[in-house]
Amino acid sequence: MKIKNKSVLFPLFSSPIYKEETEFRVNAAELKTIQSLPLMRSMPRPKPVGISEDHKIFNQKVFKRIKNFIDEKAQNFFKKVLFLKNELVITESWISRATPGATHHKHKHPNALFSVVYYVDCPSSYLRFSREHNFLQESSLFSYDFEKYTIYTAHHWTLPVKTGDLLIFPASVFHESSPNQHTTDKLVLGVNYFFKKIPTHF
Repeated sequence: MKIKNKSVLFPLFSSPIYKEETEFRVNAAELKTIQSLPLMRSMPRPKPVGISEDHKIFNQKVFKRIKNFIDEKAQNFFKKVLFLKNELVITESWISRATPGATHHKHKHPNALFSVVYYVDCPSSYLRFSREHNFLQESSLFSYDFEKYTIYTAHHWTLPVKTGDLLIFPASVFHESSPNQHTTDKLVLGVNYFFKKIPTHF
């Protein structure tokens, strides 16, 4: 009798990056309000992305439908994917606007546990996640040569994105956008989540 060997590779201790291609689209009233939001003064970088002055745009009634959509997706991820019992709530919500040629620098979101990004208006683009060391380099001071990089050994990973796409990821993960290659502004909604009640038990 011939016995087949079975092997499994587990992505143990990985960072969960969730992506969904949704059919949700903003309506005319929501888009008009998004486009009218005042932006913060740009940082001294070439072709920076503009960020809305208001970091709690979900407090505006016009965004109630979008807020409910985002929160339903996020809560499903927390409870059905992570099986998290702690209650996480929205703490910040904002819009980023990338004019043609603009790019969002590498950054992470402080004072948050998870972040959600939803692509309001984006014919096509890329979002790149990165880390300084892979699991081998974190545990030693040696240098390693790889024939090719995989999701286990890569220092960065790039995902294609477009209008309607939604991503959920740990707020501590560095990420950046590719330059806006289109003739219209790219509009992206960002949302941060944190504990509703900070755990006190050990």
